[in-house]
Amino acid sequence: MRHWPLTQLTLTTPELVLRVPDDDQLDELAQVATDGVVPPGTVYFPQPWASGTPEQTARNVLQNHWWARGDWREDNWRLLLAVLHDGQVIGQQNLSARDFRITREARTGFWLGRRFQGRGFGTQMRGAALHLAFTCLGADRITSTAYADNGASRRVSEKFDYEPNGIRRLAVGECLVEAREAVLTADRWRKKKQVPTLIQGFDECRDMFGVPLTPDPVDVVLHV
Repeated sequence: MRHWPLTQLTLTTPELVLRVPDDDQLDELAQVATDGVVPPGTVYFPQPWASGTPEQTARNVLQNHWWARGDWREDNWRLLLAVLHDGQVIGQQNLSARDFRITREARTGFWLGRRFQGRGFGTQMRGAALHLAFTCLGADRITSTAYADNGASRRVSEKFDYEPNGIRRLAVGECLVEAREAVLTADRWRKKKQVPTLIQGFDECRDMFGVPLTPDPVDVVLHV
């Protein structure tokens, strides 16, 4: 799509392809969500988008993507990528930020259909998002939040050597949950073994993230 260059962005790991979904892939993603994302009675997300009827869950996925696209700005963006394995949509990887040009901080989030969980895909998805953030966008740090029931997300963060960054108490519906924050700096990321990731199409959409084509000028004072 010429006027929405994010559609050209592709992240490829040894087993996965991550990209902005076209309409057919988005419909498939919504169906994966209706087939189940979280075990019954658990809290993984701040909004219970995956806990309604199948029709409600599918609509939530579609509207979330449409909202993220329609609300996109250089200083407030949410990149929602469909994750494909052998051509099949299996889940979603997010990378989002506010005032990124100044803060150099972004946040990740992800979900997988239940039948695709426990196969190491979550690690590759996160690794691809981190590669985009640190290598292409020049992020200084990435944060992640895992809720009380979401041990899988915390384990992924541990693999990448995130550091604890505090605990918040939140009301999700009628439930009180702990949100465990974690943070990963660029320096710590570089010291760990990384997920091999090929990124294509970034130059075409670089400006949408508020990242300049060339570094900001630096004033130099010469002392004679």
